[in-house]
Amino acid sequence: MAVTDLLLVADSSVDPIIRFLADPTCPPAIKATVAPYNQVQQVLADIACRDRSDNIETVMVWTRPEGAIPTFSKILQFEPPALDDLLAEVDQFAGLICEAARRVGTVFVLSWALPPYRRWIQAITLRHESGLGNILMRMNLRLAERFCESNNIILLDCQQWYASLQKPAYDAKLHALAKVDYSRDFFVKAASEIKAVLQGLRGQARKLVICDLDNTLWGGVIGDDGMENVKLGGHDGMGESFVAFQQELLALRKRGILLGICSKNDPELAWKMIDEHSEMALRRADFASAKINWSDKAENISQMLRELNLLPESAVFLDDHPAERERVRQAFPGMLVPDLPADVAGYAAFLAGLDCFETGSITAEDRARTGFYRKEAEGRAVIACGGSIQAWLESLQIVLKVEKLDRGNLVRAAQLLNKTNQFNMATRRMDQEDFWRWCISPGHQAWIFSVMDRLGDSGITGLITVDLTNAQQARLVDFVMSCRVMGKQIEEAMLNVVKGALEVRGARELSTSYHRTDRNQPFLDFIKNKWMHGAGDVLEMSKIAPPPHIRIEQETPPG
Repeated sequence: MAVTDLLLVADSSVDPIIRFLADPTCPPAIKATVAPYNQVQQVLADIACRDRSDNIETVMVWTRPEGAIPTFSKILQFEPPALDDLLAEVDQFAGLICEAARRVGTVFVLSWALPPYRRWIQAITLRHESGLGNILMRMNLRLAERFCESNNIILLDCQQWYASLQKPAYDAKLHALAKVDYSRDFFVKAASEIKAVLQGLRGQARKLVICDLDNTLWGGVIGDDGMENVKLGGHDGMGESFVAFQQELLALRKRGILLGICSKNDPELAWKMIDEHSEMALRRADFASAKINWSDKAENISQMLRELNLLPESAVFLDDHPAERERVRQAFPGMLVPDLPADVAGYAAFLAGLDCFETGSITAEDRARTGFYRKEAEGRAVIACGGSIQAWLESLQIVLKVEKLDRGNLVRAAQLLNKTNQFNMATRRMDQEDFWRWCISPGHQAWIFSVMDRLGDSGITGLITVDLTNAQQARLVDFVMSCRVMGKQIEEAMLNVVKGALEVRGARELSTSYHRTDRNQPFLDFIKNKWMHGAGDVLEMSKIAPPPHIRIEQETPPG
């Protein structure tokens, strides 16, 4: 298991978090080093002066507002607020972080909040430009504004951590003995959130929620109780709880998380409920896949994962029945199968509190993801009924659009690089600006690929980067494609585009840099079976040909 190195830069004692970060049972395991106590500005200035080759992986800047901003400490003592001076100090502090971020992979910055034990004067705390709460919000907003151009700086919400804890976030005895301003429970929460964000940035967040129906999406059993008697909405406490749960699932779907159904049920009755019940927040079109039958749920889920080209580690399974949960846990050790709360009133809050759906950005492709998968399901249904695969591919009228990397498509390209696991040759993870600098440096080239067909526009779904430093033998550095367009020979068309561009430049060979992970076997199956010769890593370019059913559109000439 890979271990992430983290440098903790703080103005208080944060050493207790080290063992929670290192816990290998909650990946990723993080090896944390604490910088000298209360030397925040000095350490940041030192990092800013280093060479990028020092390869500092991750930094966490953890400060208190009164420690980092001298003017704020005066406001705590009821001195008149000097807002301009305070914001100038915030700008200076943010500037130090931005400079350090140029030399670091990722920088986490903890937002500023007052500890929950400190009560301010409620009547005036949010008063414009003078109340303590108002000023603190301005300070955090100023940080967010300054960090918006630095894609490797992540501003974390400290206030939400405080609010989510059911136990005290401050331990007076710890503070008196060791100048530790946070309780054990707060450090556990902080470590969990840092790990969740890292998982999301690396493309290891969950992408699919699979739900049962009876007593999970609604109360009761549709086959026994009938649609008119199930609990859903209707000014009933239980019914309203199920509606709230569905609304949380719908919010996940709208931001790009796929939803699936796996239910032992009568499909006709279940779909009638989903399609026609007036209180359903989720409808048929919200589900990327559904398995409603009397078969074993683990078998149904296995089939669903194959259809969606996803791994068990990408999925969450929600079911009210303990025996079904245990069956799925045993069948798919990597799948998240949590125990739902005993009371349905807690379902919505439980789902909203899960930290496994983290992401660094939300794109148009994310929001349209369910529609893409439903279109794929239509094609599979045609084939299942005896249709020819090739005839189906030809009927799709696929168009592959090719673009050079630019600032307009950079966000999505970086997302593909960092979140794609299965069809990812090198699994190279880079923050957005580092990727941009690499691509525009001499001898490097990047192509961005979008896919559309008669069923709709799938958006940007692939990228290839090449190192052309050796003019005779080019090197394929990144070959990444979204799993939702696999199975249409789009990857072959992408490779053919690059082959044409390289031939124009005079390249005679194309080598690869495949890096094996526990998830990217699909790429190796694709590349080795078709174009690799012998045990080497050089592609036989003469064998690369364009699939006849895909039309290529290029905005710029090849090369």
